[in-house]
Amino acid sequence: MKKFLKSAGLPIGVFALAIGSAFATNAMKSPLAIELGYQKIDEDGFECFDPVITCSTVEGPVCTWNDGTTTHTLYGKHTVPNVGTVCTKPLYQIIQ
Repeated sequence: MKKFLKSAGLPIGVFALAIGSAFATNAMKSPLAIELGYQKIDEDGFECFDPVITCSTVEGPVCTWNDGTTTHTLYGKHTVPNVGTVCTKPLYQIIQ
């Protein structure tokens, strides 16, 4: 019985370590980056409205906001060299 436990213990331990590493690697590959979404007021994205909606950078359905009559696509803010801060970064809905 002791010989069986010794011979089976190492493969079981290696298998458990491999499973744990696989889950840890998968968790690192899919970070959920949350950002505030902004509605573009002008076509170039220089003027932005903040409806206080959080969106994600992980691709999926486009992040939107409904003001009661119209559904608006939301964008993230980012800095463009020699231009300034604009809200043209694509954002997506947070899927749980």
